[in-house]
Amino acid sequence: MKFESIVNEASACHTEVECEELLMKIRWSNGFHCPRCDHHEAFQIQTRRLLECKECRMQISTTAGTIMHKSKLPLLTWFRAIQMLFEFGAEVTAYALSATLQINYRSAKLLLQKISYALQVEENRLLAFRKLKAARSEEVKPKISVPNVKVNIRDQFEFSTYLASRISEINRKLLLKSLVSIHLYTTFLKCFQL
Repeated sequence: MKFESIVNEASACHTEVECEELLMKIRWSNGFHCPRCDHHEAFQIQTRRLLECKECRMQISTTAGTIMHKSKLPLLTWFRAIQMLFEFGAEVTAYALSATLQINYRSAKLLLQKISYALQVEENRLLAFRKLKAARSEEVKPKISVPNVKVNIRDQFEFSTYLASRISEINRKLLLKSLVSIHLYTTFLKCFQL
């Protein structure tokens, strides 16, 4: 799900309950899965924004693993701040955010920093995917100089298989390195993954 579609859906939310339902829909689009036991059914605790797994009884917050985790601000405020950042971009300051949302300046500054960091992480993640795709599509040309020595057909075959195995090994290492860096970048916004 892309940020633009999330912002469009978030603009339709007018109550805290609607924001909570949207966040649950974004996080668990394929249905709830417990992070501990991977069970797919949960009770919803109405007094606190929690889900309790029916199997292992683990309680999971709807905001856990997101930039909204352990925030005392309402979800409606978070969604409005994200919407403002998408509408006005870099022109939004902490002072303007605090005046518009009617919150404390320090809260608005922290809100702005967290959302900006999450957007930067997502951009880095997308850039890494693009680099990986470009690296896969272009051919890796070996830069090995072969001396002018007569070799028979059997030696050529062994040399070509050796080169092919080395190139595939380099591609595997590049792929592994890219995937590890991509997964290490995703510290926030697990609910906004593409």
